[in-house]
Amino acid sequence: MKNKIEVLLVILLFLACEKEQKKSSDIINDTGPKYETYNYTGFTKEEMYAYHKHIFEGGSWAEYGDLERYFYLNFSQIKEHSRIRRSGTPKILKETPRNDVKNFITSTDLKKGSGLSLNDYVQQVEVNGLIIIHKGNIVFEGYPRMYPTDLHVNFLITQVYVSTSIAILEDRGLIDTSKPIDFYFEELKGSGWEGVPIIDILSMSSGIAHVPLETYEVSFDPIKDLATAKSNKPSGTEYQFSNTDAMVLTLLVEKISGLTFSDFVEQEIWEKIGAEYSALMGSNTNGTSLSYVDGMSTTLRDLARFGLAFTPSGRKDPNPIISDAHLSKIRDVNKNLKIESRSLEETFYSNYQWGAVFEDGDFYKGAHGGQGLYISPSKDLVIAYFGTSNTNRERNQLNLIARQLSKSGLFDLEE
Repeated sequence: MKNKIEVLLVILLFLACEKEQKKSSDIINDTGPKYETYNYTGFTKEEMYAYHKHIFEGGSWAEYGDLERYFYLNFSQIKEHSRIRRSGTPKILKETPRNDVKNFITSTDLKKGSGLSLNDYVQQVEVNGLIIIHKGNIVFEGYPRMYPTDLHVNFLITQVYVSTSIAILEDRGLIDTSKPIDFYFEELKGSGWEGVPIIDILSMSSGIAHVPLETYEVSFDPIKDLATAKSNKPSGTEYQFSNTDAMVLTLLVEKISGLTFSDFVEQEIWEKIGAEYSALMGSNTNGTSLSYVDGMSTTLRDLARFGLAFTPSGRKDPNPIISDAHLSKIRDVNKNLKIESRSLEETFYSNYQWGAVFEDGDFYKGAHGGQGLYISPSKDLVIAYFGTSNTNRERNQLNLIARQLSKSGLFDLEE
């Protein structure tokens, strides 16, 4: 009984301090922002208390609706994490709102919100925040169900931070993705991983059978446990989504760099994209990064800054983090990994942990609950968004809308 009282006192103390913490956010732009917040007011103290009581009593965070959204926006209160420090020189994003983007009419065959303007869609459908950057400028930004300064869980979008880290080491000649993973991890010889080229793991076609992630989350020797995995098909022959692929790649980054994955992202990505806020990285009980599942928590603008690094506007620096070779390799897809989508009515592929690489060179990564990052290098376009499925498990369809926007002609560059 005493322990329960102590925990409840901690919860009450947190509730008293929560609002004050948001006031101390280190905003770098002292001019009035041009984004919409749609009068969002956050969670009440009663809602916050109810959520923590729910977790304290053994409830799951995966309850959908506002309970789950609270978890997305307050990851650090619920799970272990490490900190990825912000850049010392944050990248200023110019705001040039466009009414033609705000008033863009969505497809008429969506499950929900068909034919609405983009501005109305984000308010009426399960969207927490949406940002669109064209030629380096913010042309639309709205936060119907979160604060602009909130750190929101990225979930599987974090896997493309993993593949970007691999590509950075690849550019430096420290990793050869044509080599099998057991070339770098002797412990994987004789396992299902033996002979599997890293490039097949990057494209989610390792052929490794599903293994419960809980095995790795408590292990103090993840590679030893990974060595128990079996192969159920030849690598490179079929797309097969697997969090395990991202996990072994994370461990490879750590082995080759000599850094924790969080520290590598901080030094080689987060600081170099000019992140405005520090980010969080979920941690296992064994201290390793949860890069392959819960992943990072970031502001929406900082996720967009990462996406910007893949576009012409973000690659103007003398030493961009995304090289020409990296962009070419993302587009150099394995044709065996063709994915047919009835909703998109077109073919796309998996490569470098991106869930969809389109034949026109655009690529996209989505995640649980309605998160996404869409990039069109040829149009100098980035679309990033966060969402939460409602209690009926319905989520936004911004993945379809992002593709529709890219092909709409609104963002075609002048020849």
